[in-house]
Amino acid sequence: MALADPPARFLGRQHELAVVRRVWDALPQAGAVIRLTGQPGIGKTALLRVCAEEGAERGLRVLRATGSRAEQELPFAMLHQLLRPLLAGVEQLPRPQRAVLLGAFGLAEPVDAPSPTRIGLAALELLSDSAVQRPLLALVDDLQWADPASAEAIAFISRRLAAEPLVLLVTTREPPGPESPPPSRHQVYLPLAPLNAAEAHQLLTSHAPTLTGYARDRVLELAEGNPLALLELPAADAAEPGPLPLAERLRQAFAGRLDECGPAARTLLLVAAVQDGDAPAECEAAVATVLGRPLRPEEREEALSAGLLEIDGERVRFRHPLMRSAVLRGSSPEPTADAHRALARVLAADPDRATWHRAAVVREPDAEVADDLESSADRALARGAVALAQTFLERSSKLTPDERTSGHRLLRAAEVAFELGRPDTVRDLIEQVRTRPLHAQDSGKLVALETAFDDGVPGGEGLVRRMYVSATGALRAGDSDLAANLLVRASRACYWGASRDLRLIDRLRSVADELKLPPLDPRPVLLDSFLSPFARGTAVVDRLKEWPTAEGTDPALTGLFAVASFVSGSFEHTVSLTEASAAGLRAQGRIAPLAQVLVLRAFGTLYMGQWDHSATAADEALRFAEETGQTTWAACARLGIANVAAVRGRQRQAMRLLTEVREAAVVSGNTSIANGIQLTRGLAALGQEEPGLAYEEFGRMLDPVSPAYQSPQCAWALDYFAEAAHAVGRRGPALIRVRQVEGLIGSTTAGGVRRSLALAHALLADEKDAPRYFAEARRYCVGGSPWYRARLDLGEGAWLRRRQRIAEGRRLLHSARQTFDMLDTPAWAARAQRELAATGETVERRRPGRWAALSPQELEIARLAGQGLSNREIGERLYLSHRTVGSHLYRVFPKLGIQARSQLAATLTEAEGQEGGR
Repeated sequence: MALADPPARFLGRQHELAVVRRVWDALPQAGAVIRLTGQPGIGKTALLRVCAEEGAERGLRVLRATGSRAEQELPFAMLHQLLRPLLAGVEQLPRPQRAVLLGAFGLAEPVDAPSPTRIGLAALELLSDSAVQRPLLALVDDLQWADPASAEAIAFISRRLAAEPLVLLVTTREPPGPESPPPSRHQVYLPLAPLNAAEAHQLLTSHAPTLTGYARDRVLELAEGNPLALLELPAADAAEPGPLPLAERLRQAFAGRLDECGPAARTLLLVAAVQDGDAPAECEAAVATVLGRPLRPEEREEALSAGLLEIDGERVRFRHPLMRSAVLRGSSPEPTADAHRALARVLAADPDRATWHRAAVVREPDAEVADDLESSADRALARGAVALAQTFLERSSKLTPDERTSGHRLLRAAEVAFELGRPDTVRDLIEQVRTRPLHAQDSGKLVALETAFDDGVPGGEGLVRRMYVSATGALRAGDSDLAANLLVRASRACYWGASRDLRLIDRLRSVADELKLPPLDPRPVLLDSFLSPFARGTAVVDRLKEWPTAEGTDPALTGLFAVASFVSGSFEHTVSLTEASAAGLRAQGRIAPLAQVLVLRAFGTLYMGQWDHSATAADEALRFAEETGQTTWAACARLGIANVAAVRGRQRQAMRLLTEVREAAVVSGNTSIANGIQLTRGLAALGQEEPGLAYEEFGRMLDPVSPAYQSPQCAWALDYFAEAAHAVGRRGPALIRVRQVEGLIGSTTAGGVRRSLALAHALLADEKDAPRYFAEARRYCVGGSPWYRARLDLGEGAWLRRRQRIAEGRRLLHSARQTFDMLDTPAWAARAQRELAATGETVERRRPGRWAALSPQELEIARLAGQGLSNREIGERLYLSHRTVGSHLYRVFPKLGIQARSQLAATLTEAEGQEGGR
């Protein structure tokens, strides 16, 4: 339909409106988030108002919410504003989502400390359901003043709008930061620039037609094209000299109006400025408490006539945030404190809000207020307002007289920030905690948090030595818990590349051996895997067999055992442990640690030859790591995706991803990632049938003087190194390197290590010893990966063909070629084809299965749908709306050549068979 031009009073912004209209044109097939950014007064709210009018004309259902400093301590205040018109439809949500959403809004009993992600998903589902009949336009003004809980939920929603009939239009002062997603069809950034000279002159003339000459020119000069300044400065002394910033000049203009008000009107303005809500009744009750009498109508009118404040039947609000700022700056400390005290008394029935106002007045440590703030944090956590809980805990820490208790509360705030994926905040809080004395149990928690959030940064040998000294002291003092945490962090840093000093590692191991910890404590097995992955590999594997993975087991602890299994090279256990840990973390909505577990899963399944599982885990890990600000884990996820691309011959994709990963490795100094880069480069060379280049790349992984050398990871690539060496006739030098690594490996029973070594020996064996080595390698096929078996079949089949044992060799080569085709590894399939041709047999290559056409996310959704999960159940598992899941399935069906959901199970069975019955 044809739309009218914006109102005459609304000047400029034709480009911005055109962009918004193009996004609307894609509805209902695709949604997007549009972020309007710009300085105060630049016209963001005015543009939002015009968009609301046009959206309604287009037939969109318009939702509105406005951020306010006054409501920043009210959990989910902005989200409730936005969703309030839709709450009648909440009954259509699944019971768990309905419960967490109503609990967050205080409309039902809170559910077991729901995570922000679960609340965000419930809100997204409500929006998605509501948009089915009529697309939605959600307008969020002044996001920078949103309460933290709402801001988290809105950020969650904004990342998942691509398939929704919903446009989210957000205004904020801040331009997009480096962590923001890049602009795309679904993420649009619109910075608002000042009006040009002609537009500014036209606006000023229409608003202040009597302003002429010098005064008009002075306003135009000072306003710098800012619409708010053009509207407000004419009422002030615009000729006032001085190089003040525009925002400060406007604040002074508004403060001048405050000076014209009487004491009662000023009190009303001040209470409204410090109020943490927008209810008129609360505001006037607090004013009456300060004045000792009710506010008179003429006093209320006097405050309103200043043009700073608006009061309607439901809300008290300032016309612009700078007006509120002017009121606060224009008040002395004691009247401001009186306003907070009055609100605390008025809000006595709401302990959290009352406590916040009491805390605003306190300038010295106060144990009672600090205790009440921690109680408020506990209630916020119970409602899922995790970000608000962090704020309460930080304030509580500052007001706590006892230093150890203060440190405990600050540490809790850091733990909450970690769950929210706020790396900079976590680091800042940890630095503050380190300066305080701590309770013994908190010392352990601090190191555990540092370990969880070290993000792959080794930290240097000096740090490892300091932690060794501290651990030794803690052990001598009888604090095994603290000593264990320090040793875990030190040993993990060594794994990342902080130190190659074997004497230092021996000292860490000696102290670790003196620890006295409970039988099911995961730290001893973690220490064995980091410090002695080969020498104690058998003991680690035995412990892994004992760890329960049943439902109800702590998923975080299971994740720690998954780390031990991966580092020790027991990839079979990595697959099962990460599956159990990921399921538990998903249910809890803990996507920060989930990202790390998924990275482990990506590499565990990679080494087991389960390419599709590796690709889907790495793809999801990348999204969650970026969402939670874990840059090095995001780099590891990219490395996982690159590895799968490399073995499948997609060199361009692999190299593009490596460029991004290399930057993270250089910045962090992480030799584990540097070693992984060499693995990818070697696999890419093999995937392009360049064995000479692959030999060089893998050789750097195994060379102890190479910057990319890392133990134990060097052992996991022995078979690839041997494969490349065999192809280029470098058997002798390669065998020397393999035996050097074998000397380190010892007698560990970790499956990944034993398979790699056995296949390397078989491929490099001389003609006389080859049968024995191939037979030895066959022992590790039981329960192993189809990828390993196919490469073994190829190697032995080629050996048998050279020995003129054609029938036996042909059988193995057929098996290898079939597996390579189904795994979609064309370089290996081509080699098997050539070997078969040398036996006199020509076999047409089988193309990859239909599943190869799916993206990793499509593959995961199709797999879950094939297992019988509904779209909503899949969405809850993957943190997507059911509509997004349905959109993916809509694209999946034609790619798979099927027409019904019921056909997915059979197609899934076909795909699972490609990877050997996973």
